[in-house]
Amino acid sequence: MNNILSKYEKGNVLLIVAIFLPVVLGLLALILNVGTMYYAKSAYTSIADTSTASGLSILGDEIVKIIEEKIDEDPFFEPDDDVWDNLNDDDRKKLTENPDIVNNIEASVEEYLQKNITAESVMRNDFVIKDINIEYPYNYNLSDSSVKVHLEFRIRAPIHFVKAMNNKDILVKAESQLRIK
Repeated sequence: MNNILSKYEKGNVLLIVAIFLPVVLGLLALILNVGTMYYAKSAYTSIADTSTASGLSILGDEIVKIIEEKIDEDPFFEPDDDVWDNLNDDDRKKLTENPDIVNNIEASVEEYLQKNITAESVMRNDFVIKDINIEYPYNYNLSDSSVKVHLEFRIRAPIHFVKAMNNKDILVKAESQLRIK
């Protein structure tokens, strides 16, 4: 009798394994897909943050040029230690409305982004970047004390393990700001 029960027990174990194996494999696929999407969002957000900061470095250079011009125009001009106190509203308008400055900042963000979204930078070559949108100045009013660069794009992340989710778009946003007042 003891041998007959052990045969039934062996069959039950095999039945349980047969039922739960697809469930475990499905959960594993889901975990891998979620991990892939999290990794992509994290890697590209880091690149986007640095891209917006690189665009603002152009703005810093422009602020220095404005102060140097003021020194050249007026030999008695003493720059304030607080750099932003050297800027007036006309200077701020120039920094936020001059098409050359705006285009240079946006081009700098785009250039940095394109250089750093290569397959080598994120260890994957099957992500697709689309819908890149760069805005400078972003939601700025002359009374604001800082100016922002805003970057937004989508990543098409391939999902290989779940057929119903072939591709998933991930939205990446980044902003950097610089004080100008």
